[in-house]
Amino acid sequence: MVMRRTWAVAALACAMTVTIPGVAQATTQSGRDVVITSRRGWQDTGIYVYAGDRVRVAQVGGSWTVDNSSFPWVGADGYDWDTDSHIYQGCKIHDSSPYGRLLSRINGGSRALGAHRSWRAGSGGRLFMRINDQNRCLGDNAGALIIRIWH
Repeated sequence: MVMRRTWAVAALACAMTVTIPGVAQATTQSGRDVVITSRRGWQDTGIYVYAGDRVRVAQVGGSWTVDNSSFPWVGADGYDWDTDSHIYQGCKIHDSSPYGRLLSRINGGSRALGAHRSWRAGSGGRLFMRINDQNRCLGDNAGALIIRIWH
């Protein structure tokens, strides 16, 4: 009987949503949904990842652009390389990834994700995400993505 109550309390705690100011999120049975806007830099997902954890992300909605007057709206994979070549090249965080690509960071080191990605965390810490566009270049961006995160 005690074991069932402990399990039920643990299950309830895992299903609770923690609200972080400025980051919209919801917990689902199959992961946590967070909204990552194109107009802000690194955004805290509210998720703590431990070293060795398997982290999986998938875009489940939304779109964004790095220039709402000149370039189309895209998803977490960012622009195709042809379109990317027509965008000023001085604002990328990851030069080897196209503008608009979803990025993640845990304790400083960042990685390009895209719309679907799975990896093992090399270190523990809070999981942050953003668009592949430097802070000084966010003023002409628009839109946001809904990202589902499992860990």
